[in-house]
Amino acid sequence: MKTILVFLILIIATPVLADAEKTAKQGQLRQLETELNRVQQESQSIYQQFLMIQELRRNDVSEPSMNVPLPSTPGQSIPIPNYDDLFQRQQERKARIDHYSADLDRLYARYQELENEKQQILEQIDSLNREPEE
Repeated sequence: MKTILVFLILIIATPVLADAEKTAKQGQLRQLETELNRVQQESQSIYQQFLMIQELRRNDVSEPSMNVPLPSTPGQSIPIPNYDDLFQRQQERKARIDHYSADLDRLYARYQELENEKQQILEQIDSLNREPEE
């Protein structure tokens, strides 16, 4: 009698444990998918910032270094630019380009970190999906 009772309890308990494991696995998958979504959104945001700063830097680099105003009428002489003003503008431009370059390096490093994190999450999701159903 005790043997039959223990056997019945084991038969009833096995599906309940399997359902609990399946529910835990689904919860873990949902959590990983939420994390993956967050990483992808941040990655996209970083990429857009990278493109904008890259364009700003490209515009500053391609800008001529000596912007001397041309005369408004053909007979007028070209005004002599102030050396200090030109030097200051050139230094500001160089500082902007350096700042953009540093920002680009920082954004690229963060983007790489996010891509590595995304890869790890995808591997975890894949391993959970490969686990045999019991």
